[in-house]
Amino acid sequence: MKLFDSKKAFEYYCKELNSKEIAKLLDCSHRTVQNYMSAENWKEKRKGLNISKSLSRD
Repeated sequence: MKLFDSKKAFEYYCKELNSKEIAKLLDCSHRTVQNYMSAENWKEKRKGLNISKSLSRD
């Protein structure tokens, strides 16, 4: 059984890839990716990263 690389998957998510694209790159099910998206609250994390990046540019 392979381990899911959540960190790498989140990096892809931050690059605007969807769950099916990430799953293909990591050779796993898109449902696995969606489960991590939900469990680790990636949408909010990415939003926070975008805010902190825009603040650091000022």
